[in-house]
Amino acid sequence: MTVAEILMEVLTSAGVRYLFGNPGTTELPFLDALPDSGLEYVVGLQEAVAVAAADGYAQASGQVGVVNVHVAPGVANSLSILHNAARAKSPLLLTAGQQDTRFLLHEPILAADLVQMTEQFTKWSCEVRRPEEAPVALRRALTVATTPPTGPVFLSLPMDLMGAVVEDAARGPGPVATRSLPEPSAIARAAELLRAAGAPLVIAGDGVARAQALPELVALAERLGARVHGEPVYRRTSFPSDHPLWRGGLFPAPSAVRKALEDCDALLVVGANVFTWFLHAPGEPFPRGLPVVQIDDDPWEIGRSYPVTLGIVADPKGTLAALTAALAERMSAADRAAAAARGQQIGAARAEAVARMRAAAEAEADRVPISQAYLMHTLASVVPDDVVVVDESATSLPFVLRYLPAGRPGSFFGSKTGTLGWGMGAAIGVQLGAPGRKVIATIGDGSVMYAPQALWTAAHYRLPITYVVPNNASYAILKSGMLSLGLQSAKRGIYPGMDLVNPEIDYPALAKALGVRAERVEKPRELRDLLVACLAHPGPTLVDVVIDRGFKAML
Repeated sequence: MTVAEILMEVLTSAGVRYLFGNPGTTELPFLDALPDSGLEYVVGLQEAVAVAAADGYAQASGQVGVVNVHVAPGVANSLSILHNAARAKSPLLLTAGQQDTRFLLHEPILAADLVQMTEQFTKWSCEVRRPEEAPVALRRALTVATTPPTGPVFLSLPMDLMGAVVEDAARGPGPVATRSLPEPSAIARAAELLRAAGAPLVIAGDGVARAQALPELVALAERLGARVHGEPVYRRTSFPSDHPLWRGGLFPAPSAVRKALEDCDALLVVGANVFTWFLHAPGEPFPRGLPVVQIDDDPWEIGRSYPVTLGIVADPKGTLAALTAALAERMSAADRAAAAARGQQIGAARAEAVARMRAAAEAEADRVPISQAYLMHTLASVVPDDVVVVDESATSLPFVLRYLPAGRPGSFFGSKTGTLGWGMGAAIGVQLGAPGRKVIATIGDGSVMYAPQALWTAAHYRLPITYVVPNNASYAILKSGMLSLGLQSAKRGIYPGMDLVNPEIDYPALAKALGVRAERVEKPRELRDLLVACLAHPGPTLVDVVIDRGFKAML
């Protein structure tokens, strides 16, 4: 078989179903083998859309996302999304056609050092040099991408090698058992630190979701009666948002994290980046003397920026189960009673906070323009219980996290880096990765314009995604940032280049031109019925919601 044919068979043998991509000349010899492969090609009209869709698919399905782009310009268009995939630790395989190796030395059109372009954002980047290397490199790439700590990989495929005939078994890589078990002595020490605490606290990171360890974390938190927070930039469902012990994500500033830990006397961090901050600020997040236990399948994360009392490099799922069992053995009747009392107290405080939050949103039912709280509260009231939310709403993100449900595994996905242009395409991949669930994409108006081409792909494949656009006609998140930094222009009410006006963008017209049903709503009393109608539509829809254009400092 030709190299291209073998590569397609390796992918199908590995269980790959979709090949995301945007075709170009250097990819033609590779794509020539696609029609007989059994793979379904998902076209994005710009590389960032295709890579984001592959990333969303990888995160939602837990399978490797495979995407093919076009030589140096295509790779360049992909880099911001590849950066996000690296931070999200998505099992992603990015491939690109490279120019013919016989004249690369002469610097032909479109060519560049693709490995150098991608290696800072990948676990492994490689350019195939000989035909017989290609299947070996592909199997290696698939294994590296899917072995914890998972992450993106890159292969450069020179076009002249794809038609060569080579001998290969054309099989995917064999299964790799990756659920490493923790050392019993480490579990015993961690259990004793947590058992002795009067106010334990858990910080759940996205690694809990990647390890499919949400049930195990719930069991541990309930055993301890521990308050649970999400890591400062959490973008996966690692603890049910409707659970009585859940207290939301930590604000991404050292002083805010330290304040949240004031009453804590033992801290468990699971699958989290410790920590990702938004802006530079002085201070340390951990109070002096606080016992900190950190669990992660990536040794790089253990004590990376701040020292911990005990680090455990192992599979979070198995480690949490072992730790819960060890606690059950060690906890006395008095310990269990104290844990139950803590849990009830935390749950009562949460119930009061939720009631206040809902009342605040409902009090704005007649406010024009529509408030962000009322928008997300209303949206939450009409979505199905198993809805999946894909977010890139920037200014509206706190309201998305506060109101929209994320009680089931795989209910929430967001941009790990704040990369604009990720959410539009990611919603496509998430819908393909969770085909039986309704996907809602909450996308800021500024973010839509980074990748509006995704709407065509959603329409072309008739995906039932509802894009909800909180439209404040500005980059309001940047205005808030200027206020937070105390910049002089902001004090004078001047925000350079941050207003999307003169002309304002007609998002429904844009969506309709790309084949998507679209509506605009300005009055809060019309919001619910319009959302219900769009959610019921069998294909993709877009709801342009005119919201309050006010903003305030973040800090």
